[in-house]
Amino acid sequence: MSERDESWRLIAVLQSTVFLPPGLGVRLYHAAVNLLRTDADVENLTDPELAYGQVRSLRRELLLGTFGGPGFEADIDTPRGRGTVRFIVTREGVELAEQQRERRAAHERKHWN
Repeated sequence: MSERDESWRLIAVLQSTVFLPPGLGVRLYHAAVNLLRTDADVENLTDPELAYGQVRSLRRELLLGTFGGPGFEADIDTPRGRGTVRFIVTREGVELAEQQRERRAAHERKHWN
């Protein structure tokens, strides 16, 4: 299964005022992971097919039932309209990002050293 098919495992949406297809969910996930990795506050989205806007780190952990993780908010313009998405990057999503980063680093070390 592709990452796009499993986007619901990477983020938990708390609230959305706009339609959220899997591809946009994955894009929000990648923006949030980049914010975590760089400890930044805001990341811009500039994908004409998915959305324009910004993803902001809320700089706090949030819980939704049994799902918990760092919280984010996105103000976006999509082909279907303008809206706000509030979401959590799940623990599984954080772990997946760390595993991918470690694999990339090992691959780079292997090929550049």
